[in-house]
Amino acid sequence: MDKNIFQSPKGCKALDQAQSPFWFWNDKLEDEEILRQLRLMTEAGVACATPHARSGYIGDYMTEEWFGRLQTVIDYKKEHDEPMWLYDEFNWPAGSCNGAVSREEGLRERYLYFTRYEVPAGQLFHAYLRPFGLSGRPEGDFDSLPKNIFCYDAETMEQLPLTPYLKPMIIKNMQIGMKDFCLLRPRDTVVYQVQLLIDPYDEGGRGEPNYLKKEATEKFIQLTYEKYQERFPDAMGCTIKAIFNDETRFAHSFPWTEQLPEKFLEMKGYDIREKLPDLVIPGDEAGRTRVDYYDVIAQLYKENYHSKLRDWCEAHGIDYTAHLLGEETMAGHTRFSGDFMRQMDATSRPGVDHLGKGIGSLNVKFAASAGECYGREGLMCEVFAGCGWDLSFEEYLRMVSWMYLQGVKTIVNHGFFYSIRDERANDWPPSEFFQWAHWDKMPVANDMKRRMYMLLTGGQPEKELLIYHPQESFWLHFLSRQGYQTMYQQGPLIEDERAVEIDRKEQELLTGLQELNIDFTVFPADAARCFKVEDGRLVNIRTGAAYSVFVLPMGEVVPLAVAKLLDQFAREGGHLCLMDTMPHYGMSREEDAAVTDIFEKLKNEGKLCFVGDAADSDTLAAWIEAVCPAPIRFESGVSTCSNNHKYYPRWLVDPVMHNGEDLSGVAYIRYRKEDRREYFFVNFTDSPQTLTVTVPSKSVPEVWDTFTGHTGEATVLKEENGMYTVQFTLRENVGTALVTEV
Repeated sequence: MDKNIFQSPKGCKALDQAQSPFWFWNDKLEDEEILRQLRLMTEAGVACATPHARSGYIGDYMTEEWFGRLQTVIDYKKEHDEPMWLYDEFNWPAGSCNGAVSREEGLRERYLYFTRYEVPAGQLFHAYLRPFGLSGRPEGDFDSLPKNIFCYDAETMEQLPLTPYLKPMIIKNMQIGMKDFCLLRPRDTVVYQVQLLIDPYDEGGRGEPNYLKKEATEKFIQLTYEKYQERFPDAMGCTIKAIFNDETRFAHSFPWTEQLPEKFLEMKGYDIREKLPDLVIPGDEAGRTRVDYYDVIAQLYKENYHSKLRDWCEAHGIDYTAHLLGEETMAGHTRFSGDFMRQMDATSRPGVDHLGKGIGSLNVKFAASAGECYGREGLMCEVFAGCGWDLSFEEYLRMVSWMYLQGVKTIVNHGFFYSIRDERANDWPPSEFFQWAHWDKMPVANDMKRRMYMLLTGGQPEKELLIYHPQESFWLHFLSRQGYQTMYQQGPLIEDERAVEIDRKEQELLTGLQELNIDFTVFPADAARCFKVEDGRLVNIRTGAAYSVFVLPMGEVVPLAVAKLLDQFAREGGHLCLMDTMPHYGMSREEDAAVTDIFEKLKNEGKLCFVGDAADSDTLAAWIEAVCPAPIRFESGVSTCSNNHKYYPRWLVDPVMHNGEDLSGVAYIRYRKEDRREYFFVNFTDSPQTLTVTVPSKSVPEVWDTFTGHTGEATVLKEENGMYTVQFTLRENVGTALVTEV
């Protein structure tokens, strides 16, 4: 690491993407004003920016006028050897090209809607029966096609055959293909009617293309990405470094596409159309279908949307970065993307969003963990939206420092406003641009970001602990509420108590470990293919990162591939801990016995630790310290960091505003670069904190201050056999690194 660059980082081109603010083009654009604002950014050291078509823009999007304004930016960037990113949509969510994609009905989001009827014994129930998903006369045998009506005995919930209740439809003595459905039973019956719906273009569908449908994505690429390539071919990969895709999500509870049954059959081996009500029926038996459904839609979303955009970007020499919706909780992960973490594997740079001033939530940690597991570097975070015009400079520094502590590499300011004229000033403020009261301090803040970027890139986070993300177990129990789409500050309650418990206890566990400064990577099941066992450690084959401890909380459902990996890990000396429950389901019934057997044998042979309460971070921490102590010992000073917000309530929230969430104490992580280890500290108290710690090092540890750029040797109190006891002081809200030689 070059100390000269650390002390004066502004001119280092390798650090230019430590910050890439949204530059809201929200008014009538003039070249002279564009150039003035670009110069302001350059003077402040903000080299990279992301022009963003935004409400208030006066002009036509994706026209010669639009491209002409971008040409002005590209010419300036080329002249000053600065990078830029593209934002691929007008407003958000991405994927519609300002409605041009979703204007076409066949490319809008389709979804299932269930209506439940309770039919008393002896009462006639009549319905129009038709093959599911078909509006006209079907081809082939009517009786063999999946239907839109499902019947169950109310007491046993045993599914009933429809054939006894079908009557041929007769018109003028001629039987036609359709049949009437007339139910009359001596027992109470539950009937589900399933509809396949689509939003009208002018009532919500405008912004929601079908992210499961490859043709919708291909249309978006044609109308947006290829237009940029045609207009600016020489800038792609040179001046233009990345494309930002913003806040895609499933608008409705049960998204669908024509390609889903075929994909489902390929992945799961049965026809989902014959078991659709399982998506809304409580209980483990129906829950097995829910597990399969969410697994399939998550895979379709990844393959047919994000992967296609990433592949296009990388083929043209640029990065694809994206953030989704509902990133804070397992419920949000499921409801809005099926599996949030899996989607990050389909990016070049993972991404996340953070609204409001508060810090301490898990959304950034989930995204960072996905990047670590899938080997995707360069995590970006869109931040500061909704902080308000009273955002102070200290709050700004506090939030940025916390982001880097969580694994962020690029800060995407929301935003730099081109204009705050009239109502534009109220568009999720503040603007951290020249309109902000603290804009004159941006050069200092930008230098700090560059220093943290320098410290925390070029190596890898150093940690020993993987914690399983029990998404499949949550799927088993989660009952999504119909009728809610997005933009609810208090959305639908999560109905199933076990689903609530799994989500809440995961948040409590992860937050509790962070309070104790035990760092970890959250491990999604889909990432198992990225790991191997080597010398009793789980080694990431993409990054080389190695872990000696694995914790599996609330793992009712564990894929067999994960179980086999952990079996080998534990038998070769890895430290395995299960919490709350022993696994008893695989991803299919054929896997159940093998999964159960693996973990029962490990338990009986004493090759795993078991903790009864999945939220018991203290007991887990004691076990981790015993089997894998950290290479740092706190002798005096604050060594923990309390969080005032342990978990979210049991309802879905969109968007999550983090105002009111906060930390108090000292937090730290470890980062490794060849022969150096960096202990990166942030002081979240309201006064300077002096720490005394003992660390291994081959030379006197150094203290690097990211706010001032000062570097120097720590005060050594004792040195014995390569163990240094040193003392140093942390100022509030900014990062300080203790750098050792190992």
